[in-house]
Amino acid sequence: MKGSWILLLVVTLVTLLGPTRAQAPTETHGNPQWRTPAQLKHQAIEIAAGLRCPMSANQSLQDSQSPIANELKAEIYLQLEQGKTSDEIVDFMVARYGERIRYMPSLSAGTALLFFAPLCLLALAIFWYLRQAGSAASFNTSQEDRS
Repeated sequence: MKGSWILLLVVTLVTLLGPTRAQAPTETHGNPQWRTPAQLKHQAIEIAAGLRCPMSANQSLQDSQSPIANELKAEIYLQLEQGKTSDEIVDFMVARYGERIRYMPSLSAGTALLFFAPLCLLALAIFWYLRQAGSAASFNTSQEDRS
């Protein structure tokens, strides 16, 4: 019985931790002069999908049609044409608009609570449940001994 709870806990933690890793856009290596406009556009779309629009609520730059989103998408494409990497472009946007522009914030002291609070709450809930189940089992055992 105890082994199944440990297995359930491990499966739950793996499930919860799996999606928390940031997915970096694929980088087109090589000389930027040899990239086609279609490749640049595809990479710009990937970068814009990972950034939040500063004006629209809960929309990525790619999804938003606000004027600032259109300007930022053009800026991303321009920087790609200049040979900048995805990381350099994202760093530029974070320096300009702050960490809030990222859909998946980087792990820092300020965001650690966002990442680990759900895990701590889950661990507390499992601990509480196991403790309740253990006390109920001991209560049933003591009732049977009295009979």
